[in-house]
Amino acid sequence: MARWYFKRLAPGDTNRDPIQSEFFASESIDDSADALVREGIQNTLDARRRGEPARVRISISGEEKALSFEAIEQYLDGIWPHLRSPDNGLHNAPAPTERCQYLVFEDFGTTGLEGDPLQWRKIAGERNSFFNFFRSEGYSEKGETDRGRWGVGKTVFPRASQGNIFWGVTVRESDRKSLLMGRTILRSHSIGDELFVPDGYFGVQGDGALVLPIDDSKYIQQFCETFGLQRGSEPGLSIVVPWYDLNGVSFERLWQAVVRGYFYPIVTGELTVSLTDERGETFDLTADSILPVIRKAPGDLQAAMAPTIELARWACSAGKTELKTLNRPSDRGALRWSADLIPEDVAVAVREKLQSGGRIALRVPMPVRQRGKPAQWSHFDLFLVRDGEEKRGRPTFVREGIIIPDVRGRTTHGIRALVVIEDKPLATMLGDAENPSHTQWQKGCANYKDKYLFGPSNIQFVTDSVAEVVRLVTETDRECDPTVLIDLFSLPVQPEGNPPAKARVKEPQSAPGTITRGSVDAPVSRPRAYRLQKVDGGFQISRGDEGAGVPESLRIRVAYDVRRGSPLKKYDEADFDLSKRPIQVAERIGVEVLRQSRNTMEVKILRPDFRLRVTGFDANRDLYVSITARKGDSDANQSS
Repeated sequence: MARWYFKRLAPGDTNRDPIQSEFFASESIDDSADALVREGIQNTLDARRRGEPARVRISISGEEKALSFEAIEQYLDGIWPHLRSPDNGLHNAPAPTERCQYLVFEDFGTTGLEGDPLQWRKIAGERNSFFNFFRSEGYSEKGETDRGRWGVGKTVFPRASQGNIFWGVTVRESDRKSLLMGRTILRSHSIGDELFVPDGYFGVQGDGALVLPIDDSKYIQQFCETFGLQRGSEPGLSIVVPWYDLNGVSFERLWQAVVRGYFYPIVTGELTVSLTDERGETFDLTADSILPVIRKAPGDLQAAMAPTIELARWACSAGKTELKTLNRPSDRGALRWSADLIPEDVAVAVREKLQSGGRIALRVPMPVRQRGKPAQWSHFDLFLVRDGEEKRGRPTFVREGIIIPDVRGRTTHGIRALVVIEDKPLATMLGDAENPSHTQWQKGCANYKDKYLFGPSNIQFVTDSVAEVVRLVTETDRECDPTVLIDLFSLPVQPEGNPPAKARVKEPQSAPGTITRGSVDAPVSRPRAYRLQKVDGGFQISRGDEGAGVPESLRIRVAYDVRRGSPLKKYDEADFDLSKRPIQVAERIGVEVLRQSRNTMEVKILRPDFRLRVTGFDANRDLYVSITARKGDSDANQSS
């Protein structure tokens, strides 16, 4: 008889309050919809049949198509006393009188849940996805060819239900057999004087306490018709979540989660997603349709995602043919970024592309070093373009099609970038470093820290790659040509004897992110009273040219640079205060600091060979410095 079964708590059994769903309650997994999409599609991609694209269908019934108690009564037999238990951990348990709004998640082009459904315990070396999905927690048989690691992803389905309930219908590729089973995860709870374990299963009673899946084809067909499944006889997995969380799950959240989390495999053609809303309207996200759909999207999704998807489309086509490979770093010791990793011709090409607003494709080799094993060379790819944005941003990191949204690498100014990790050795290493919700790479992760040599530097090398490449190529040859990258850096080091060149930059007239350079005035040959130079984390002001008068004092104003408008007018005290840490006067020779407050500093010059060095600024942001030199009753102003 098909019904819900719960095992009674026996002497010696542990009273469990399962916490797996808390793995997905983080800053980067904002709601049930985001968690369900991320983990559900990840499992789909891992189960994809070789050579075929995976197809996912997500639909929500809404109130209009909600099912009555009579329509689903047979699928809830035996569960109601447990849902009404006062200590089951549910905060908003459904009631029999409540119409059931439900969510459907189906995948196609996959293998289904293979393995012996009679298996009830872990067997070393034997893969059984049916056992792993329905009967295990915190255990995964996935290896380096898979995207998941922790074995807790399936808990997103009960987490999305007010009753912590889900059913699964699978058709297996190997035998084309259809199976139906359900599961709920509560807390250890009581009904009257009887105590029960947290786990309940929907199926038929087997030998002993083992609940088996239903294999009656007519019963399964009726279940599929009740919930509008499109499973048919095609291999894959269909999941039904009854009484889905109306606060955490909405159509808008679902499709935004698909776009933000899986635009890359959609663009590559590995994945298509069909979403159906409460009105029955269906939206298909494919390689061809995703960009037009995003461009019509309301709110901030278009501005946030359309440029990144455009870059991804280029990366998957022309970008692959334009990859330029960097030099290998040393496979001994911690990994470090340095100028010798970028061949001279590559540095020149990257600088030119940055100036013109062109797209850049780079392949970065790096060693993967497991303890006790020889180094294995792998690589990752960078795709970047100047986008003209004022704000600083981080690259988008993609590991085997999964967007890792909370990677804490260095930021860049005005650069949009993708960091794509697909080569297996490196993808495996970074997968081992991920937290259960696959949102971060953690240096202290249990699967990672004792497995790989120089663990922190490996992750840092990848996360800082875009910022380091931009820094290294834009620092090269700046002393040879003061007009090179004048739009990128506010403090170029000037050649001896030449004042700063002036550049007029026209507003872009073509594609977004394209910069058209205006004319550059010829340098004016006149002696300078002081010299302004960029140093690590700040600036230095020192004696100027021979024959120039020495100023009596300097008024210095500082701000972080912006793409448009006056940097000084847009100064924000939250950026820094010259009188407070971490800003400091690192060197002071022949000057007296008269005043320093907010973004202004006034200094008195005491002798001709003076030098003032101020550091502590954000090394990842461009600095704008304006200096007014006072000599007697006259002022001379310079901004760099």
